[in-house]
Amino acid sequence: MADALASPRPISLTRENNPRRAFLLAKLSSKPSPDEQEQKSPSLSAFLRKFSKFGPDLGEKTQPSPQRSIAPPPRIKPRLLGDVRLVFNVSGRRFETWKSTLDKLPDTFLGSTEKEAYFDDDTKEYHFNRDPEIFRYILNYYRTGQLHYPKCECIDAYDAELNFFGLSEFSISECCYEDYSEHKKQRHEQLQELLLPVLNVPTKATTLRQKMWSILDGSNESGHPLAPLCYYTTGFFIAVSVLANIAETIQCGALPGTTKILHCADRYPKVFFTIDTVCVVMFTVEYVTRLYSTPDRVRFVRSPMGLVDLVAILPYYIGLFLMSSKTEHGGFDSLFVTLRILRVFRVFKISRPSQGLRILAQTIKSCVDELGFLLLSFMLAVVMFSTFMFYAEKLMKAPVTDFKSIPEGFWFILVTMTTLGYGDMLPVTWLGKVMAGICSLSGVILITLPVTVIVSNFNRLYCQNNPDIAKSPEATLLG
Repeated sequence: MADALASPRPISLTRENNPRRAFLLAKLSSKPSPDEQEQKSPSLSAFLRKFSKFGPDLGEKTQPSPQRSIAPPPRIKPRLLGDVRLVFNVSGRRFETWKSTLDKLPDTFLGSTEKEAYFDDDTKEYHFNRDPEIFRYILNYYRTGQLHYPKCECIDAYDAELNFFGLSEFSISECCYEDYSEHKKQRHEQLQELLLPVLNVPTKATTLRQKMWSILDGSNESGHPLAPLCYYTTGFFIAVSVLANIAETIQCGALPGTTKILHCADRYPKVFFTIDTVCVVMFTVEYVTRLYSTPDRVRFVRSPMGLVDLVAILPYYIGLFLMSSKTEHGGFDSLFVTLRILRVFRVFKISRPSQGLRILAQTIKSCVDELGFLLLSFMLAVVMFSTFMFYAEKLMKAPVTDFKSIPEGFWFILVTMTTLGYGDMLPVTWLGKVMAGICSLSGVILITLPVTVIVSNFNRLYCQNNPDIAKSPEATLLG
């Protein structure tokens, strides 16, 4: 007994004689029944059954339990008893719907029996040679009761489809009606601009006013032999007036016996006054002649070019009146200088014979919303980055900084976002330089956003004013 206690029998840990290993193997090999497993671990069993539809990775058993059966798929039942499925073949694209859906609007083309004239007995389909992209919006109107307007579609093509299928523009939903009205208004203005010269200029001028208007309006478009002469004569006087306005600001030296350097306008006042008088007389004759011969005088006076013509000649006559009534106190000096500044508007007279400049003006007018968004974004960015720059320099405790206040940083942010980089203001801390880099990158991204819209509008207006170019293969590829 003592020997047994002193020298205990060693326990064998081999695979054959290890009782603990044998017990664990027997425990693991015995699989409990589903009821026992659910009683021992109800939450785990419910979790596995709940998420067994996601695949065998969340549980070993993929078969449903006997207590839970999978519901059969729902059967597709007819909409109404006796309802019929209709198939529309619109330029090769097939659309399907129920007859009861179209019966919701019986006064329209698809809801009435008028569509039966387009039914093909062989294919059992309705064939329409119409636009399939717009047709799906029309078909959705019968299904949902809301007629939407796609902005990418042509307004004339959209109206043509609505007219064909017997739908009114007042059926357009409120979410899209504002865009539809805006595009409709723009298209109406374009048609007015395109049709006004055709309506105003007759094929053959008979009266004196018509002959005068055919000479003054355009270069070769009117067909009058004197039209090119008037075209180039007006352009010559416009160029002379603009060049004289520029040359009179050049320093031409001092008068004999003096040392004060004078501008050319003060050194040779009679020469520039004579040039200005001749040009203004020419512009006055042109304006009065246009006002007399134009078919619509009110429209001409209120037009942008009519206002430019008026502003180009008014400063001269007002200046003559001020010079004749000038007092000894010189109270009209500042007003006279202001009127001389207004002569710069004569530059816009060059846009009358230039079709490209007119199209550019129309492009800017059509992109007012995009340009307004760009201006507002720049204002917000200038305020935001100026604030960041001010506190960045202040946080890093720069000994000398140009950003002494937030408004003083407006100029730096503006020239940085436009990638101008004037250089009169610079950040001195590393944090300020990082903010300046972020500001520059933000400006590049912000400027490029409306560029594509402006370019596409310019191409569209240019093709509308040049139908021959719009029909060429090169224009088609570029578009």
